[in-house]
Amino acid sequence: MNMSIARQHYKMAKENAVDNTLQNARAIKLAMIQLHSSLSNLSSDPSPEQREEQFEIALTRIYLLQKCLDFERGGDLARNLFRVYEHARRAVIYSGNVNHSEYSLTDAVKFIGIVLDGWSKITEQD
Repeated sequence: MNMSIARQHYKMAKENAVDNTLQNARAIKLAMIQLHSSLSNLSSDPSPEQREEQFEIALTRIYLLQKCLDFERGGDLARNLFRVYEHARRAVIYSGNVNHSEYSLTDAVKFIGIVLDGWSKITEQD
């Protein structure tokens, strides 16, 4: 009887781990979709009210994505993603400032789009 209960708990823990992984993957995908959208909106020169909202969305999504990176297990991939997110962050902050043109929103949209496309392919199975 105890072995049966132990197996049942193991199975439930394993299923919960898979569910948590899928939920995390979906949350990251949603954050990336929202980031890509807000960067696109910012690059289209929105009104001041829309700009403020898109600015806030972009920066909070970038922060979330950077906090989700696991540098120990992710190695070079995590470091490279951090660089992409950091480029996007700077593009948002410096948007509209001609002195920082090396951080273009157009490039940020393109880079995040590439990462989103790859992430979408990875998460297609769910």
